[in-house]
Formats: sequence, C-alpha cells, structure tokens
Amino acid sequence: MNFDFKRDCKGVVSIIGGYESDKDTLAKAEEIGRLLAENNYVISCGGLAGVMEAVCKGAKSANGLTIGIIPYKEKSPANPYVDIVIPVPFSQARNIVVVLSGDVVVAIGGKAGTLSELCFSWIYGKPIIALTGIDGWSDKLAGQKIDNRRPDFIIPAKSPLEVLDKVNELFKSKKFRYRMNASEI
Repeated sequence: MNFDFKRDCKGVVSIIGGYESDKDTLAKAEEIGRLLAENNYVISCGGLAGVMEAVCKGAKSANGLTIGIIPYKEKSPANPYVDIVIPVPFSQARNIVVVLSGDVVVAIGGKAGTLSELCFSWIYGKPIIALTGIDGWSDKLAGQKIDNRRPDFIIPAKSPLEVLDKVNELFKSKKFRYRMNASEI
C-alpha cells in the first residue's frame, strides 16, 4: 500500500448500506469506493459483505485505504478488501462506531441496520449523502429531515459521481461540521 495517511488523506467517509443488495446497487457502491479512493478519501464501513464489501473492493482497485468495523471479537469475518479491521463485538452498537469514524456519511440502499446508522448520523451531527434510484433507506430518506433538531437535510445524490461531487463540496465548506448541543443528544 503506497497511501500515506497524513500526507494524502482528505478525510474519512463512512459508508453505510445493505448486507444484502442487488447487482446494480453493488456496482454503484463499488464505483463510489473507487471514486472516493481516487480522490484521497479513506473508507470506513461495517466491514462485512454487500455494500460494505463492494465499496471496499472499489477503493482497493484505486489503492485506497479501507477500515472495517465489524460486530465480532475476531477479525477474520471482515471482507477481503478491508485494510484495518476493528472488532466491536456489541452487535448493532457497532453502528455508532461506523458513523462516528467518518467526517461524512454516505448511505447506499440499506435496511433496518442502515436506518439505525442514518439515525445515529443525524443525532451525532454528521453530514449525510444518500444515493437515490435504488432500493432501501437511502432513496426513501434522501432530501428529508429525520427530525427538526438540525437545520439541514439528508443530501440526495443520483449517481456515484454526484456522491463524489457532494463529498468534495462538503469538505471544501467549513460549514459542514454541524455540531449539536450535547444536551440534545
């Protein structure tokens, strides 16, 4: 791996999405991983199969760095494209760690686990980009607010390239680091 984290990393993008996904969603996830890695973003995700594996595979195809936060004690269940495996053997509680590990969250499809990660992203003030035009919570919640405690909304993106554009826009803007008052959490 020839990625120098301190020199090359623009930021960490947490990817959330379904363990079970259709081929189109997986292809888009892989492209998102590749595009983010080509633009020097580190990928953090749940580290298992489905969208998580696809995005890591895409990132590795572009020599990117990937972090997998898995819900087991052992590191071996991580997908083969994860560089750094972080075991968090607390079932769905690991979803909080996935969300908090990134500067921005990108949702790709997803079911109940992804919905919980979207809610944690909202609660902890993470900017959220949601891929549209696919099955799952990312399409259902794109352009929406989860509640009224934040002034922003979940940012919709129609394609992997638009996801990259939105990530770049957020990182260029200092306003994206929305911080909630601790009393609201």
